[in-house]
Amino acid sequence: MKPLQMQRIQLLLAGYDSQVGENTGSRGSAFKRAHESDASDPNSIGSSALPMGRDATKKKGKKKGNELERLDKIAMRQEDANQLLKQSIEAKKMMFMKLNSKEHLDDRSKELLEKLGRDLFGN
Repeated sequence: MKPLQMQRIQLLLAGYDSQVGENTGSRGSAFKRAHESDASDPNSIGSSALPMGRDATKKKGKKKGNELERLDKIAMRQEDANQLLKQSIEAKKMMFMKLNSKEHLDDRSKELLEKLGRDLFGN
């Protein structure tokens, strides 16, 4: 196809009915996008990408919202796990103090006291 024909087709696609070579005034964004890239350069991508539409923007916002909800759930689970761990440690401390205050312990209670001491204090 000849360059003049290609230019006419591009002008028609861009919404111009004028003849090539005539002063067409201000050009539309489609025309500008079509002529910004160098067609002879195979590595050239050009800027034919259009701005994000309303639906795409909504989907992008929804994805961000879903991600935030997921992160909130993870944070809540982590807080619950931390709370359970604190309660477990408190229960072990209470058992340790109770067993440690007794004077005469049977073998089973001594083993439990030693295990609690290792768990709580790392000895």
